[in-house]
Amino acid sequence: MTATLKQHLPVLLVVGPLLVAYILPVLFRRTRLIRGLTVAIVALGLLGTGYLAIFLLPSVGSSIVYGVGGWSAPWGIELVAGNLGVFFALMVTGVGLPISLYACGALGQEVSPSETRSKFLVLYLLLTGALAGMAFTNDMFNIFVLVEVATLSCCGLVSARRGAKAASAAFNYLVLATIGSSFILAGIGMVYITTGHLNIGFANGELVKAWSTYPHVIWLAVSFFLVGFGVKGALFPLHVWLPDAHSSAPTPASAILSALAVKGYALCLMKILYGVFGASLITTLGVNRILVILGMVGTMAASILALGQEELKRRLAFSTVAQVGYVFLGLGLVNVTGLTGTLYHMASHAMIKSSLFLAAGTIVTTTGKTRISELAGIGKKMPVTMAVFTIASLGLVGIPLFSGFVGKWYLLLGSLEVGGVLAAAVIILGSVLCAAYLFPIIRVAYFEPAPQEDWQDPGVLEKIAMIGLAVGVLVLGTVPGSYLEMAVQAASELLFK
Repeated sequence: MTATLKQHLPVLLVVGPLLVAYILPVLFRRTRLIRGLTVAIVALGLLGTGYLAIFLLPSVGSSIVYGVGGWSAPWGIELVAGNLGVFFALMVTGVGLPISLYACGALGQEVSPSETRSKFLVLYLLLTGALAGMAFTNDMFNIFVLVEVATLSCCGLVSARRGAKAASAAFNYLVLATIGSSFILAGIGMVYITTGHLNIGFANGELVKAWSTYPHVIWLAVSFFLVGFGVKGALFPLHVWLPDAHSSAPTPASAILSALAVKGYALCLMKILYGVFGASLITTLGVNRILVILGMVGTMAASILALGQEELKRRLAFSTVAQVGYVFLGLGLVNVTGLTGTLYHMASHAMIKSSLFLAAGTIVTTTGKTRISELAGIGKKMPVTMAVFTIASLGLVGIPLFSGFVGKWYLLLGSLEVGGVLAAAVIILGSVLCAAYLFPIIRVAYFEPAPQEDWQDPGVLEKIAMIGLAVGVLVLGTVPGSYLEMAVQAASELLFK
């Protein structure tokens, strides 16, 4: 029984949230049951991925390979629960659980009527299931399908808030994301034409032999993947949809989009670049240098743009674009240290940015103030909310003992390992700019006179969610231990498997 459960866990972690999402529409009038089912299935997902991490992956290279329906690769759909997949699934469920708790407590303040809130949770679970699928799938066509499910869910989540701004942001997001999808599909088609395979492992085996015969096709395919996933992952300057979408979405949607959705697209690009093309080929083609340059430019440009944003959620949105730059920079380092830094930074940023958006959304919905200059004294009126915001800000800057430091430290070491002094300088300067656009918010909140209004921290569920994420930022920063080791093993899988 236990062995059977272990073997089927990867597919259950994907199907579970999707199945509950299909059931929820028939329960629209039972709001409490819908909320309970949403939180329960995400919590079960966290238990399942934790089980995989603790009991099934004690050594480097161990993994569970699952053929859906009993059909083996290359003909069947293959799921692989290795260190990379489990690492990402832990991130999705570990951050997704507090966000779902927050949504159950606070969504009514931003989304109405109750039927729309139930639909919001349906989309939330579809996105969670798609992200879990991205973690485990080992097949390019299923990556495309899951990316589409995630994209459509994200657009729906953005549009859940009524108003012209949210509708316009969702429509722009849909248009640009669809263009990105067409590039990804074209890239997959070119790899299939060249290799005859959609399975990542089999495609890699054929591509190693065939790429010298079709170098221009391979170049075009890589370029299409970079553009397609660059648009969806909000890589500067392809990020134009993100600031409007993330700043106008309901608070839980802003949190999951910024924390997890963009990371899902980055993970897919990582799997295709290192799994299909391989570290040797992307180095031969010079793709690694392009990734590093794009990452450096994105980090610096988006950080400077964030400095000029007066609206709180919009500043956080530009900050997400800057942090995506770190992820792409690390992808181009092609060494275990740099890839470990990228993976850990993804997890750290997921925890941090969800904390920031939940705290910022709480402040905006409670006070009605959206501009940073209007938040004078908010730290005295809403101490828990602002404490969470402060902890997350320190983490994002990369202060030691907070989670952001660990990822940036490994990125720094990885850059120096390949002689990337300029990249190392950008990593440090990006942190300085991050402090420059986040610390003024903390100064205004704590060191300027508070107004007379009776603003208070949110309810119990919202506080539990925010405090849980803040504790996660501290835990990942002080005792990275096994999770960091899993990131190292996942990086080794990408480079050497």
